[in-house]
Amino acid sequence: MSRGTASLQQRLRPICAVVGGIGAALSVLAAFVALGAFSLGGLFYTFDYRTGGWAGAVSVLMALITVGGAIVVRRSPALGASLLYIGGCGGFLACGGIWLIPGVITLIAANLALWAIRDPFGDAPAGSGA
Repeated sequence: MSRGTASLQQRLRPICAVVGGIGAALSVLAAFVALGAFSLGGLFYTFDYRTGGWAGAVSVLMALITVGGAIVVRRSPALGASLLYIGGCGGFLACGGIWLIPGVITLIAANLALWAIRDPFGDAPAGSGA
C-alpha cells in the first residue's frame, strides 16, 4: 500500500511503537530506581514512591511487560495495548509516584494502540487474517 492510501490504523502502528518504546525505556529506568540500583533525580522524584522488596520486584515485572507491549504493538495492537495497560497501571500501583511519567506515556501509547485496531468487533477469530 502506498503512503497516501495507508489507513489511519496502519499509520498509527509505528507511532504506537515509538511512544510505547519511550514509555518502556522510562519504565525500565523507574524500575531500577525502585530497586534502589541508582538515583536519577529531577522529575522522577516529583511524588513519593516505594522502593525495595516486593515493590522493586513487581516494578521490574511491570517494566518487562511494558517492553513486551511496545515490541508487540506493531504486529498486534490489541495485545500490545493490553500489555501496555497492564504495565503502565501495575507499575504505578507497585511503586507509586516514580512511575507517573513512564505510566502516562505508556497509557498514551496504549490508547493509540486501541485506535490502531482495524476492526475490534469483527466476527473472525483472532489470528485468522479475515
